[in-house]
Amino acid sequence: MFLDKDLIIFDLDGTLIDSLGIWSLVDQMLVEELSAAHVKLTEEEAYDLRAEALGRYGEGSSAYLAYCGDLKDKFGMPGTAETIHHRRYEIAMEVLAKHVRWREGAPELLRTLKRAGKRLAIGTTTRRRNIDVYAGRNEGMIREAKIDEIFEVIKTREDVERVKPDPQVHQMIMAELGATPEKTIVIEDATAGLKAARAAGIAPVVVTERHSEVDRAVNDALALRRFESLNDILAVVKAEIAEREAREDRG
Repeated sequence: MFLDKDLIIFDLDGTLIDSLGIWSLVDQMLVEELSAAHVKLTEEEAYDLRAEALGRYGEGSSAYLAYCGDLKDKFGMPGTAETIHHRRYEIAMEVLAKHVRWREGAPELLRTLKRAGKRLAIGTTTRRRNIDVYAGRNEGMIREAKIDEIFEVIKTREDVERVKPDPQVHQMIMAELGATPEKTIVIEDATAGLKAARAAGIAPVVVTERHSEVDRAVNDALALRRFESLNDILAVVKAEIAEREAREDRG
């Protein structure tokens, strides 16, 4: 399943790193700091506020600026939407440096695949500046595995004109590394990424992530196989390596 592929493309947020709840933490900290009553939101309340706003405004900086305007009005925050947006960015950079970690099993899985001769890439809708934080400032992640050394190619939101579920990011990675869809596998946690892989002609696998459980049935229909954790993928990879070594010993 994995060793017969030349290229393995990973999604990042939710798949390799435990980061999806981080943005709720950012908004919890922002609202508590700037709201007139220093309101303490729960993770669920912060997520719902952001999801509802982005459902109306879409994605991108302008959407988040509008979202910050909503927060200003709802919680009586001082300053302009622009100053609140800037403060949100400052908080986010600190949170990404201090709180984001590799998902359990990720560092060993990546090292095992690399030792097995697999080419590894990331195709993500996160921004390049976030990758720079993980590579240069997040001491916990750096200590376990250096993202900029493990991966041969990292494509972010800035590298594409159309984000997932469009297949452009996967197509760009394959073109750059000279890989074909048949010899590529994508590891994802969310519907948009699974659809992007399928649109690129790649059979993906899905790894369980709590924020995507609402789409479990849809994701299972898109994926070649579901894995409940990265350690489950690692177990399959190790079994494939052992089988390959046994064949070589036989001769």
